[in-house]
Amino acid sequence: MKITLIENGLDSLRKGYDHLSIYMQLKVDNSEEPVRFSALKDSVLSVQHGIEILFKYCLAKEHELLLYSDISPKLKSAFKRRRNGEIEELYEADGVHTVTFKESIERLRDVCGLPIDKTFQDRLLQVEGWRNRITHSGVLLQEATVSKGLIDLRENLDSFLGAAIGPQYLEGQGKTELDVAYRTTIAVYGKLENKTKELTVERLIQVLKNNQIKGVKASDAFVIRDPNTALAVLQQMHGDGINYGCDLVNLHCSGSALVAEISPEGIMAIFTEDNETIYELCFDAIVIYVPKINNNQSPLVFIFSKKIAPEGNDPSLEEGENYRLQNGLSIIEDGRDLWEKEDYRQSNEDWDSESPVLPPHVPIVRFLSAGAACFMNVQGLEYASADRILKATDIGGPDALCQAFKDMLSQSNPKG
Repeated sequence: MKITLIENGLDSLRKGYDHLSIYMQLKVDNSEEPVRFSALKDSVLSVQHGIEILFKYCLAKEHELLLYSDISPKLKSAFKRRRNGEIEELYEADGVHTVTFKESIERLRDVCGLPIDKTFQDRLLQVEGWRNRITHSGVLLQEATVSKGLIDLRENLDSFLGAAIGPQYLEGQGKTELDVAYRTTIAVYGKLENKTKELTVERLIQVLKNNQIKGVKASDAFVIRDPNTALAVLQQMHGDGINYGCDLVNLHCSGSALVAEISPEGIMAIFTEDNETIYELCFDAIVIYVPKINNNQSPLVFIFSKKIAPEGNDPSLEEGENYRLQNGLSIIEDGRDLWEKEDYRQSNEDWDSESPVLPPHVPIVRFLSAGAACFMNVQGLEYASADRILKATDIGGPDALCQAFKDMLSQSNPKG
């Protein structure tokens, strides 16, 4: 069996953080201490081994001799034996020693000029210390200190090894394509200056992982047709400082819009907080456009509806250039929907009445026509010409819009 230096390191590091995830779940489940310790021990051993091997890989990339403690007679002899085909790797020869972990850190910093500050070095040596205690003696470790130390170290590793090794490292850690692009961008250009964009990208990466959506890059566009997946994605994209607003095809707009639910019949409800209105549509698909990472553009979500018939005997209808909708009411107390024109007329009169006929309610605007009903974007980020796309009469269906985005990206980046 033969495994390369980088394959060996990537495998150990990935397993190390898999063990840490197992430990974290055991902690949540209040598992017994020996069981938790076993998972945490495996995490420390694998993480430290993975880092040490990957650091040696980085040294070898710079120059093969940097791997070895000194140019001894035995190392010179090993070079001869390799040339003669007696060994494949220099370290297979007796008496040839590679550098210590601490020395590899110093050579990467001082010889190769790679950025390892004191905080990063201290974290690396701390993990090595835990490894040594586990390997050579009985162990007393503070679980919280070890788990937090490994978590803190992960960001350092992604930044450092993402830049030193490139996408091969990030892909080897099981990251999505978007995550790889994000980490690589940070490694090359530093943290994003726009905090909202940073939070938006990080949240989108997590949403893609949560919903097993793969193959999404930056920049890119993709379609989701499954209503349950679409609902999960749209709901998870909000939160932690990320607020999506929406513009609708009937020219209504909101600075804060939440996708509340999709009924068994496929009716999606979007609640806009600023005007307390429910917008409904018969769900067809969503198209999500992912912009470049290092700009101030927001992801764009276009929600498409299917054509449906109006509700009620005498509906209150409204038509525009490329939409048809019905106005209704939702009674707050019991959630009943009222769809007759008379109810809608009465609700308008109730606003100015001291003794309203209808109980407290909120308006419903239901889109009856097929096509793009609205787009959503992160408040505080740019959304380019999304409003013009929404108003266009020749936008086509979800697949057509997605392909249009892809064509646009291909033209702006012809080399891919």
